[in-house]
Amino acid sequence: MLWTVLFAVVHLALRSAFELRSAGTYASHIGVQLSKRLTYTWNSSWRQNIVDEPELPNCTTKMCTGPLAPIYCSGKLLHTSWLFGLYDSCPGDMMLNPPEQVYEDFQKLSYPMRKNVFKEFCYKNFASTPYLEAVNLTDWTPEPRNIQVLKDPSLRSFVKRLNEIWKLLGRKFKPEVELYPERFPVLAVPNLFVVPGGQFQIYFYWDSYWIMKGLLFSNMTETVRNMIENFAYVIQFHGFIPNAGTIQLTRRSQPPLFTQMVSDYYEATGNDTLMLKMLPYIQSELLWWQNNRTVTVKGNDGTKYTVFQYKSITDCPRPENYLVDLDNGYRGSDAPNRIWSSIASACESGLDFSSRWFAYTGENAGLHYNYLLSLVAGTKFSIRTNKIVPVDLNVFMIMNYISFSNMLITAKKYKKAEQYIQYAADLRKAVRNLMWNDTDGCWYDYDLEYGIHRQKFYPSNIFPLLLGDPDKKTIKQVLNYIRRTKILKYPGGVPSSLENSNEQWDFPNGWAPSIHLFVESLRKSGDEELYSIAKKIANNFIRTVYNGLMNPRPDMPSACWEKYDVRFDDGRPGIGGEYAVQQGFGWTNGAVLDMIYHFHINTTRITKKIKQHCK
Repeated sequence: MLWTVLFAVVHLALRSAFELRSAGTYASHIGVQLSKRLTYTWNSSWRQNIVDEPELPNCTTKMCTGPLAPIYCSGKLLHTSWLFGLYDSCPGDMMLNPPEQVYEDFQKLSYPMRKNVFKEFCYKNFASTPYLEAVNLTDWTPEPRNIQVLKDPSLRSFVKRLNEIWKLLGRKFKPEVELYPERFPVLAVPNLFVVPGGQFQIYFYWDSYWIMKGLLFSNMTETVRNMIENFAYVIQFHGFIPNAGTIQLTRRSQPPLFTQMVSDYYEATGNDTLMLKMLPYIQSELLWWQNNRTVTVKGNDGTKYTVFQYKSITDCPRPENYLVDLDNGYRGSDAPNRIWSSIASACESGLDFSSRWFAYTGENAGLHYNYLLSLVAGTKFSIRTNKIVPVDLNVFMIMNYISFSNMLITAKKYKKAEQYIQYAADLRKAVRNLMWNDTDGCWYDYDLEYGIHRQKFYPSNIFPLLLGDPDKKTIKQVLNYIRRTKILKYPGGVPSSLENSNEQWDFPNGWAPSIHLFVESLRKSGDEELYSIAKKIANNFIRTVYNGLMNPRPDMPSACWEKYDVRFDDGRPGIGGEYAVQQGFGWTNGAVLDMIYHFHINTTRITKKIKQHCK
């Protein structure tokens, strides 16, 4: 009894200290008085008419560099715009003056600053002029061959509707962006491309992988070629492919799938001219990941393994969600700059945000030596992406090494091909020895700090099956794992996790990329029972997307959504996250069309891994 009372007293004292520390630190930086505790949301009360001179976040590596950085990525202009509630329009999509003059004009303003004064500065220096324009995709046809061969009339009508959506998503940069590139916060690319849709009106990295799969289904190979060449241009400019084409996202990447884009295009077209042209760009990107996103880990057997992790170099609040990041940083369980870095790394993973990157709660919590961390475990305040080695990223890199080596063989560059085959073998061994859990029968993310597996369900727990050719024991273990998780009970697809955290990459949401990769993992296993499960999940998700577009609920518009609530198969969109659910939607279109191709058109089942040959 005494120990219980003492524990309760210590618990309350530490929680109070934590909240006071967080609130006090935050208040000193924002310059507002907090009476009890901070709210989680930024409402209209923060949109003040007068702003005092801000004390900026103590961070060192901004989200972008160059003359546009103090305007669009960090600093007093950005801070003031957010506090006035004007970020949607200031800084705008286009600067009316050179960036040096814009910044000089801002520095002439004085604090305390009135909102009308700041708005006048914005009016003189920015315009909300779109830098993109809609474009006609000339290789689009109303009924490509894959639609013609579909026998089911309902499925054919559905696929025709999905195919129509491509016409709505084609974009290219306006001529003035090429004429005055220093006036726009984007990296313009030379060719047309397809955007995700909704508020995402720019090219995004990993979205494009599934968009291209759908375009290949629709026989739009010219559009795919244009997009691949655009990414080669981006690699030539940056040395890697950033998150997206806007300057605010240039110091973080997304899952590295460029190699797979080229591989898919080559497989579909046999165009070895483009494939050979892309080899140096593929190599540049792979080297960038090797040089910037690897960590050495010692396994239980004492062997040192080099593995990949998402780890953005920026340690500042994101410009696209500045105030929320300030809140998370100053109220978080770690130093603010480390929280901000892990937030950026979570965005780099594509899963922004998920409990996958948070400190765990419950029986899988690990050793929370930091008691303050345990108080916020399971929330973004405990984010620790930089301390996690993810299964999926390492699988993607193995796939890239294998695909690149096969391309090198085609190019008769055998010695270099052998080098990448060895890279794949070494990384595959690391994934098996560090991430495979023989008790549970799956692969788990590895916790660098605690040296343990993060034992919760995520679709990525079976992604190593994408590599093909698992042994019979592994197949049986994975099958039992899937049954134990009970994820097959959801009629709308596979959930992103089983944690209901209110983050958008958690339960009950299912996303096309995760579901597609989960299905492909099972399909490529070569096992008949896992193939049957893959087909069931694919058909569930196809039905969900079908209902959302062709037979929507009375309270919802007809749409193809970015995410779905998999507890239902009526097509209702997913919930949670930092923004309203979006429709369009590029990667959903592409993933569904690819599933339809594999399970309703080309139904040849994979029975064994295609072997590599190297001279």
